[in-house]
Amino acid sequence: MEIYFVRHGQTIFNLMSKMQGWSDTPLTDKGVEDLKKTGEYLKNTHFDALYSSDLKRAMDTAKILESKNEVSKLNLKTSRNFREIFFGSFEGLNNIETWKDIGRNYGINNQNDIIKKYSIDFARNAMKDADPFHYAENADELNTRMNDGFRQLLRENEIDSRILVVTHGTFIKTMMLKFYDKDMDPADAYPENGSVLKANLSNDGIKILEFNIKGS
Repeated sequence: MEIYFVRHGQTIFNLMSKMQGWSDTPLTDKGVEDLKKTGEYLKNTHFDALYSSDLKRAMDTAKILESKNEVSKLNLKTSRNFREIFFGSFEGLNNIETWKDIGRNYGINNQNDIIKKYSIDFARNAMKDADPFHYAENADELNTRMNDGFRQLLRENEIDSRILVVTHGTFIKTMMLKFYDKDMDPADAYPENGSVLKANLSNDGIKILEFNIKGS
């Protein structure tokens, strides 16, 4: 099964470098224009199904891409499995300052250095530990949800299908750091808004083929 994962278009919180997670802010004008370019890139690619996160910024992105596609008849299916990571009490706060606070106990002042020294799973657990309410998703919670999403695609579609899935930045970054078969600096694993990740999915797992593809 061939999967095209697309990160949603730029939002107000993206522009302000705020932790967005399960919170939602609208697409910016730039976000919409960038997605039109992504739509042009994908307009002649036939898809058998269209999925998105159930957050509005992802659904709005999916509708733009669907409207540009000239060779597919698609009905949008939404799934919480493809939501962004939940940042708990840190939602809406500044991204850089948040990770400075989380990393302080480890002598580290940014997320990517936490991942380099430890792992992406460690970073998720560190965020939950630092959350005063412990609402943020930890590694086990995220990994379960992500794997549920993969199983959902396999269960609901033929194995030779090509599927378009609109999801989120840290969701895709996590996929890159977990499933890409080449070493990657965590700073390079974060996708641009509106970019495409191509992967093959089977009952044996997921293989990432291309990353951060942009329309022009």
